[in-house]
Amino acid sequence: MATCPNCGFREFGLALSQCYVCGRRLCKRCALAFGISENLVYKDPNPWAYDPGGWQPQPVQYASCSWDCFDRWAWTFISRNQAPVLAGQTYDLGGIHLYPGPAARALKIYEDSRRRNQTDLAQKLRLAEDYEGAARVYQDLGMWKEAGDARRQGRHVVTEVQVNLNDLIEQLRKAGITTDYTCPACGSHIRISGETSLTTLTSCEYCGSVIQTTDLVDFLAKVVGYR
Repeated sequence: MATCPNCGFREFGLALSQCYVCGRRLCKRCALAFGISENLVYKDPNPWAYDPGGWQPQPVQYASCSWDCFDRWAWTFISRNQAPVLAGQTYDLGGIHLYPGPAARALKIYEDSRRRNQTDLAQKLRLAEDYEGAARVYQDLGMWKEAGDARRQGRHVVTEVQVNLNDLIEQLRKAGITTDYTCPACGSHIRISGETSLTTLTSCEYCGSVIQTTDLVDFLAKVVGYR
């Protein structure tokens, strides 16, 4: 009587197969069949059966010893941003036609991974002070509260920076200071004094590139001695 080393099932003439992922020996009772593919196998001609032979498709079934093994196999493709692809009535992943249950599981793994990556992107956009970009990412994910929080944070920062810039220009006027701000894009010197209008500081007068208000505030704060 043969015994399955994976689940302990015993039976006379028990046929054992192998986990496609880890190689563990398993039986028909514990094998988790997750998909099928058609491999080309060469068959010798058989004139007695009117069989010309040649390369012919032969179905091959794939099984794992556990869902953990299946998840690891699916992740090798999903981690490289390869999603299960609908082909007819089945989903394909890694060249294997997945059965409905495993296909649904692989799709969930992919969607969870996509949401994690997009959420991480939104957090990085907030660090880069691209609050509207972060809000759009959150909104695409259906995270409405987070999208609203990002937009409110952006409006607060813009208002605060605008107030700071007004105050700094006023400090330049009171102190009679004139200074030059170097454009990060073209290296030109932009003259700033107490008479400078805020509208002229939105972009470089020489190359037209946008001036980051936060960078300008940091520069002027050092000029007037705030930092």
